[in-house]
Amino acid sequence: MRISGGKAAKIGIFVGLAIALSLPLIQVPNVELFTLVVFLSGYSLGWFEGGVVGALSIFLYSFFNPYGFPPFPVLLAQILGMVIIGVCGGLAFRTEFLYLKRISPFLGMALFGLVLTLIYDLLTNLSVAYLVGKLWEVMIPAVPFSLIHIGSNTIIFIVLTPVFFKLFEMGKTSSFFAKL
Repeated sequence: MRISGGKAAKIGIFVGLAIALSLPLIQVPNVELFTLVVFLSGYSLGWFEGGVVGALSIFLYSFFNPYGFPPFPVLLAQILGMVIIGVCGGLAFRTEFLYLKRISPFLGMALFGLVLTLIYDLLTNLSVAYLVGKLWEVMIPAVPFSLIHIGSNTIIFIVLTPVFFKLFEMGKTSSFFAKL
């Protein structure tokens, strides 16, 4: 798939935003804005571009993480998880899932935050279990951390939904963003 210069610039903005918004929260375990930014990149730019943002942003974040580079299987799980999140953001926009009359946009975003974080945590925790060679010894202690991650992302997705929709509508009418 071909990406125009304007789309490449927007991808770069989302990649930078995902990383920049994650750094202030790096000391707070399992509370992050990374997932929301990757999801919104897919929602704003399309499923393919959302996947690209997911892959690039988590790779750069992991590569330059002050806590160190993750083992290769964990990195692959992180990349796959973020690609899924970005693609789902694009599919949510394409199918107009959040505009269905049967579901409130807040509930829709809550479901996305919950399910996508659960998928990401399963992928990354299973990759650690693969490395260690012990499934239950990794998965059971990971439950409280995953619950914090899933709960915080669900709340973040709900709380920031109105802000994003307002910015998204403003961006559609802004001459600056239309030129990119």
